[in-house]
Amino acid sequence: MTDSWDRQKYEREKRNFIERRVNQAPLWTHFTCMFGGCWGAAWLCSWLVLKFFGDSHAWARSLPVRYGIAFLFAYLCFFVAVRVWIDFAKREPEHRSADSVGLQDIGDGASSEGCLVVVAVLVIGFIVGGLFFAVGGAPLLLEVVFEAAFAGVVVRRMSGNLVLGDWKMRLLKNTWLPAIGALLVLLAIAASLHKAAPQATTFAQAVTAIRNR
Repeated sequence: MTDSWDRQKYEREKRNFIERRVNQAPLWTHFTCMFGGCWGAAWLCSWLVLKFFGDSHAWARSLPVRYGIAFLFAYLCFFVAVRVWIDFAKREPEHRSADSVGLQDIGDGASSEGCLVVVAVLVIGFIVGGLFFAVGGAPLLLEVVFEAAFAGVVVRRMSGNLVLGDWKMRLLKNTWLPAIGALLVLLAIAASLHKAAPQATTFAQAVTAIRNR
């Protein structure tokens, strides 16, 4: 694109772009897939670190350290997931109910797979995606889609022109603070489990040890 917008048109186009998708697109389904996939990636990363480094390195057996590594890996996977999602979300949405579509799609996917791990990923993704949607996270990600959808558009501002298209930087700016908050909460939980069950190397072992006291 070679269009040139002023600040007022930029804000108007962004607002209309986000409102159309918030009201019509099945975002809960999208968020379920993205966050479920990221959680699965974190679980796999933690398992691989423990499997290949647990016997020879003490840090790999530490829940806080391993969970921190897994979270950072999941955050990188989140960028990949958002990039894939952009190609779907930037299309004009169909007129249908977001919630009803999301619930139906999730139910169909879970029953067809018949796999406990897949079901667990979907359930966690559904919960996290719903929380993310409920606290107003959808507009933050849709700003990223807007950035990519109108790549190349020049926005004329008093402080200097802005060229849209840097979706990665927009995603980082919109998510780094919540990500740090989530990481700190995760590390606090992992540290509590490690303190309560020092010999445990997995979440299940820690919970079992605490329960058997």
